[in-house]
Amino acid sequence: MSLAVRRSWSEKVGLLRELELFAGLSEADIEAIGHATTMTHCQPGQLILSPDDPPDRIHILKRGRVRVYRVTPDGKQLTLDIYERGTILGDMRLIGQDRIAEAYAEALDEAIVCTITPDELRRLIERYPVIAVNIISHLSRRLQEAERELESMAYQRVGQRLARKLIDLAERFGIPTGRGTLIGARLTQQELAEMIGTTRETLAHTLSDFRRRGLLETLRQQVIIRDAERLAGIADGDLD
Repeated sequence: MSLAVRRSWSEKVGLLRELELFAGLSEADIEAIGHATTMTHCQPGQLILSPDDPPDRIHILKRGRVRVYRVTPDGKQLTLDIYERGTILGDMRLIGQDRIAEAYAEALDEAIVCTITPDELRRLIERYPVIAVNIISHLSRRLQEAERELESMAYQRVGQRLARKLIDLAERFGIPTGRGTLIGARLTQQELAEMIGTTRETLAHTLSDFRRRGLLETLRQQVIIRDAERLAGIADGDLD
């Protein structure tokens, strides 16, 4: 085995070891899983998933971030969310969840994706039952997140929804800086508006209000949270 191949294999096994989906498995088990999966390096803007893909692949995001969106009948993109390492995408009927209908997944930065067929995953679950337990935990978290999103859309004002989404993004992608917490994911106002179920105009007005109150700064599709405590208070409905 050449040095380049050994490095590639070592990287693949190392990335698999980091995934919660395979937590609790031995080194030998991880290496066996490595032989059953393929690893793809994706560039920013590259499509990882589309409605035209064959419905026989499961993708696990090993590194990087992806934007999941739908395309409306008039050709506009509707952003659903930003996902990070460990997210499962694709045909998930085997694990009790339908494939995201008519959805696209686009790499936001350099990403690494592990791909496996449903049959291969079924064999892995039969051999390593702990994977099924990890999948249940993964899906339970996603279900809880979906329920919180629905509750937010139904009962919270736009300011609350925006504050909650910014806190969520900061927890997942936050980078400490001298001015506050930088959300390390570039989002247009349109994309952020779609994620909280409002119009771009209403979002722009709410962002302007937050800036005026010293809660955050915005610059070139980036947000820096200046006062996370007050923003969390708004998200919880304790502050206006």
